[in-house]
Amino acid sequence: MKKQALTFVGVLSLLLVAGSAFAQQKVQSDVPFSFTINKTVLPAGAYTISPIGNSGIAVLKGGDNNTVSMMSSHAVESLNPADRTKLVFHCYGREHCFLYEVWIQGETRGRQLPSSAVEKELAARLRSEKVAIVAEAR
Repeated sequence: MKKQALTFVGVLSLLLVAGSAFAQQKVQSDVPFSFTINKTVLPAGAYTISPIGNSGIAVLKGGDNNTVSMMSSHAVESLNPADRTKLVFHCYGREHCFLYEVWIQGETRGRQLPSSAVEKELAARLRSEKVAIVAEAR
C-alpha cells in the first residue's frame, strides 16, 4: 500500500512538472485584428498573456495597460511539439475571431479556451478558419 502511494505521488509530480511550462511563461504577441475572449471584444494590438499558477486562469493585458481580461482554459495535448510559440484563433469571416489556443514552442501541451455562446452560434452557421499568430514566450 505504501509503495502504491509513493508511485501515485511520483506520477502526480511528473504530471505537474510536465504541465507547468505554460504556467511559468508569459506569452506576448501583436494581434493584427480584433478578437473576442469570453464576451469581451478586444481591438488589434500588442497583448501579453500571464498565467496565474497552474490554475488554467490567465490575465490578458493590452500593450496600453488599460485592456485587461481574465481567461480560463484547460490543457490540450498534441503528439508533436509546437513548431513555434503562437496564439491560435477561430475566425468566422473577417469580423469575428475568437482566441482558441495558446502554444509554447517545443511543448506538446498547450492551453485551450472554451467556446463562448456567441462562437457556438456562429459555428452553427459559418465555417471557421484557424489563424495562427506568432508569439514570443518570456
